[in-house]
Amino acid sequence: MVFQMRACSAVIAAALLVAGCSPPESPCPPQDIGLWRVEGEAEVYVGDELFIYINGGAEIYHEYGFEQVAVQRYRRGDDSVSAEIYTMEDDAFGIYSFARSSNGQAVDLGNGATAADYYLHFWSGPDLVVITAENEFADRSDAILEIATAIAGCRKSGGITPELIDRLPVEGLVAGSEVYFTGRLAFMNTVRPAALLFAAFEDGASAAYESGESIAVLRFNDEAAALQSLRQARQLCEASGGIVSEAEEDGAVILETGGYLISAGVSENLITLRANREEP
Repeated sequence: MVFQMRACSAVIAAALLVAGCSPPESPCPPQDIGLWRVEGEAEVYVGDELFIYINGGAEIYHEYGFEQVAVQRYRRGDDSVSAEIYTMEDDAFGIYSFARSSNGQAVDLGNGATAADYYLHFWSGPDLVVITAENEFADRSDAILEIATAIAGCRKSGGITPELIDRLPVEGLVAGSEVYFTGRLAFMNTVRPAALLFAAFEDGASAAYESGESIAVLRFNDEAAALQSLRQARQLCEASGGIVSEAEEDGAVILETGGYLISAGVSENLITLRANREEP
């Protein structure tokens, strides 16, 4: 009987392939994972429906090209874990780099993963996956990793880390602090004093450094656009009561504003910013 059932399944699968169809795929997120049982149907929010799901934080996801999120909860007795799968228009590294914990621990999962306390973020192709323990229990970290691993196995693979990340200096960089952004809102949440001055960029990358310095690289359409943005930054700095000067060594523009010293230098279509708090 078992042999007949297996043979029948093989015949059905072969027939589907001959007909130009594929066998039904396993559901993703999975229905059950180990001892964890799916709780209800997945909630799906598309486009502007994200504002219903996230109160006050949806804008940043849209800036990164949000398409939809599927939310599935799992239960094991009194313990509960949620899985959120955010699908973006392009690779999800940007929103992953923004959303992950800067104090987390790197995990070998998907294209990159970070675990911190009661949650885990990973990205794979166009997806950002967030696994969150919704209550405290003894094996919380193991459970989060188990569910994350199961979901990673059924998501699209691939994806490329933006090349602007490689433009950031390596020496002294705080691991996991790199952020790739495509709009001003994310920039404001990484290097706010500089974001108040610079605009009209295509994309950018920033990171924190052990020295306390923050460095950002902004990319523009061309060198003329980069120079225009720097001119406008000088004007905004002076208009807000800041001080503008030039460094003797490399000719970079120094902007003193909001308690920060910001060095800005142009190279082709890039502006490199170095932000340090002013000493009292």
